[in-house]
Amino acid sequence: MRGGERAWLRSRRGEELGVWLGRFTPATPFWEAGPWRWQAAEALGGRAAALLRAGAVRAAAAAYGQALRVAVAAGGAPPLPPARAMPKAELHAGLALCQLRLGLPAAAAGNAQKALELRPQHLEARFRRALAAAAMRDLEAAAEDLREVLRAQPGHAEARRELGRVRGEARERDARLARRLGRLFA
Repeated sequence: MRGGERAWLRSRRGEELGVWLGRFTPATPFWEAGPWRWQAAEALGGRAAALLRAGAVRAAAAAYGQALRVAVAAGGAPPLPPARAMPKAELHAGLALCQLRLGLPAAAAGNAQKALELRPQHLEARFRRALAAAAMRDLEAAAEDLREVLRAQPGHAEARRELGRVRGEARERDARLARRLGRLFA
């Protein structure tokens, strides 16, 4: 409807209601909305983290997805200021963890990458990207990310353990390839 238009609305019982629009106030652009959108995204992120701690991985992934949709609507056009980029990076990292646990390494790698684009020093996102790369058999990329994690935090036991596993897997892969090539040229 436009300002000055009239319309008649009819109910199922046959009653009629006349509507006249005096003027129209356009909605505020979504990126100019108040801080309540970010508060809603953070509340949804907290709910997702609680679901993940409780072991409801699929529900946590859905909640992280919903929180990210709200954060995108609240964030506006990129680049985001650090106050908004950090919570959004946490949401992407949380969703990456859920996707790893659900056996979706490609999606997990994508969300971990988005978290790293928003916050390059995010160690858990880098670790999750390494786990996803290892699950997809990209052992070199996994080893590189794990070395970065260990450079930043030398005491990260899980990263050290995973790096040893990735190196062992790469050695086995290279040995199999050498045997196959040896047979080919023998």
